[in-house]
Amino acid sequence: MAMKFLSDEWCAAAMEAINNNDAVYKGFKDPKNFDHRMYFGVLERDDLMSYFTFREAKLTEWTTKPYDPPFDFGLKAKVEHYREAAEGRTEGGKLLMGGKLKITDGNIQLAIQNAGAFNNFLLSFGQVDTDWDV
Repeated sequence: MAMKFLSDEWCAAAMEAINNNDAVYKGFKDPKNFDHRMYFGVLERDDLMSYFTFREAKLTEWTTKPYDPPFDFGLKAKVEHYREAAEGRTEGGKLLMGGKLKITDGNIQLAIQNAGAFNNFLLSFGQVDTDWDV
């Protein structure tokens, strides 16, 4: 059964898919030191936010419960652009450089230096049975 995009249930399934995707881990520049607090959200929908933590390039938590700032990286986009990356129609990095994925906290260098991980992270969303109608 499809899970609503960015719901707690969806976040748990996505976390499992991402942590089991070797291409994500291999895409990090320095995985042993990739420890970051981040968030993803939907543009113009403050009610659709998720927060996650990486420890040594593995997700340890992903929830809709808000974290307190500061964040190392934050990203917002329209649902259609997350879906485009998840379905492999366009790499996440290209969507980022084209302004379809918008960095709202942190530095673009984190995404650029870890482009392989970033692209495969978003592509892993496609492994989750997702209801994109949110």
